[in-house]
Amino acid sequence: MSLETKSIELKEIVGSFETKWFLGHISGLIMNIVSGLADTEIKNLSSPLKQLYYLGGLLLSSNEDNISIYSMNNSDYEDIWNKIVILLNEIEEEYEKMFIPKEEDIINEDWLKMRSVAMPSFLKYFNQGPLNYEEQKINWISDLYKDFDDKILKELNLTTSDLILFYNTIDFLFQDKFQGFTGDQSKFKKEWMELTDNKVIISKEIPDFFRVQQEEKLPLYQYVQDNGIICRFRKEDLVNNELSIEKIGIILDLFTCNRLETEFLFYSSTKPSNPLYKKPIVIVEQNLFQIFEVKQVLHSIEELLENICLSDAKSKTKLIDKKGKLLENRISHLFEKMLVKNFEKFDSYYVDGNEQDLLFLWKKNAFIIEAKGYSIREPLRDPSRAYERIKDDFKNSIGYGYKQTHRIESKFINNEDLIITDEKKKIIKTIKTSDYDESDFSIIVNLNSFGQIQNDLSTLLKKDEEGTFPWVVKLDDLEVIILTLLKLKKTANYLIEYLTFREQLHGRLICSDELEIFGAFIQNIVDEKMIEDENLTIMTHPNYASLFDDLYYKGFGFKNEKYLKEKLSGKYRFI
Repeated sequence: MSLETKSIELKEIVGSFETKWFLGHISGLIMNIVSGLADTEIKNLSSPLKQLYYLGGLLLSSNEDNISIYSMNNSDYEDIWNKIVILLNEIEEEYEKMFIPKEEDIINEDWLKMRSVAMPSFLKYFNQGPLNYEEQKINWISDLYKDFDDKILKELNLTTSDLILFYNTIDFLFQDKFQGFTGDQSKFKKEWMELTDNKVIISKEIPDFFRVQQEEKLPLYQYVQDNGIICRFRKEDLVNNELSIEKIGIILDLFTCNRLETEFLFYSSTKPSNPLYKKPIVIVEQNLFQIFEVKQVLHSIEELLENICLSDAKSKTKLIDKKGKLLENRISHLFEKMLVKNFEKFDSYYVDGNEQDLLFLWKKNAFIIEAKGYSIREPLRDPSRAYERIKDDFKNSIGYGYKQTHRIESKFINNEDLIITDEKKKIIKTIKTSDYDESDFSIIVNLNSFGQIQNDLSTLLKKDEEGTFPWVVKLDDLEVIILTLLKLKKTANYLIEYLTFREQLHGRLICSDELEIFGAFIQNIVDEKMIEDENLTIMTHPNYASLFDDLYYKGFGFKNEKYLKEKLSGKYRFI
């Protein structure tokens, strides 16, 4: 009841805000989470991105009859915002209370294990947004769904490239507006000033020279007054040679919502769900649209295309097959870039009649790799039921992947010949495993991360006594790690150092993001002394991964990387 009472109270407060301005304001807070410019308002939030999305969802599902706040200039705004922050954190605490003991609970080893799995999985699922760069998502969507364009065209009258073009067009407009309002006058358009109801007025009574200076800075003042001004657009603003007004209209119908009172109340609710996840563009007036977060459009596009392709058995089978092959190809390409030369690769090979995904032999090292595209189901609220679901998902993906990699790893451990065959058991090659006596690494690459229980496998994975825990990493994180090594001109030996370091962390790590661990390693935040102290629990921090954003804004090396010329110039500001 406390959770429900607090959620109702929060929704009533949020419902007092005017739609355009408040959506724009919290969008601005999201834009500035990383930069720190929003710290005054969000520094006390426990999960800023998800909590701000929750506010947006509450606003759009609330009644418009009680609007009384139209800007930050409201005299009560600071007090109201502080109350919102308190309620957001108290609501999150109520979720955490689901995992603490009740009077009737018997606290034993099983009870503790269930909570150690269910609690971080639940909080990660609902508190942490997708962690990747837009190029990774664009490239994945384009390469996966272009083979389904006949079905997509029939369903939507659009192709995959139409949807990606729509996203890029909005993103370019969004970035241009940010430049124009914050300093690059060559990109600024006077008509953009009409996209706000909270206009900054410069007094005519001040001295002329001072008024001229203020007028030059008027776009910046206006942006500060109403961050949402860069998020608003009209249909015709998106028209170009490849994107017609008709296509824009079709796409907007798919991804737009408006403010409409619904029963959405809890941020873990899926029925009804937060409208901003599937429809991140809001209709604020006739032919005036406001995007909440640009990147969410990509995630919404992906979900839409996946649902279309899962709608019948034939295309579902084709999608699963295509996804698996694309995942393997991505992994293979990354290791080829990392190892450069003098390596031997086997893909879709067989050992003892069992199919395996990838094996790379490099110098005296072996990389035994399995790819997993398993989807993670939403965690349940009840810890015991949540534990069983999570355990099953883990077993069917990471657990099964470990059986596959260990099948090969055991050959290296026992110095047995590794006989590689094709599907018909024809011998392709016999490998003397004793020739690879430096290191063999089991690696499981998945599309979706299990967070804490993936990063510290000691909770759910029972490894063979002779072997080591595998390295389980999300595809996007693997790509960032390898691109980082290439960017910093480090060889595959450095990756081997990291994998050796990584094996020692299981049983003592608190972390939901692999890049925080790699960031800590590459910046020497976690040193050898800490590793040697077996009683020390290592907890990572999001700041450990800020290195990758720094590299990204200097040009990272993604395929079809956006704004590369601007990044390399060092003169371009990004939001």
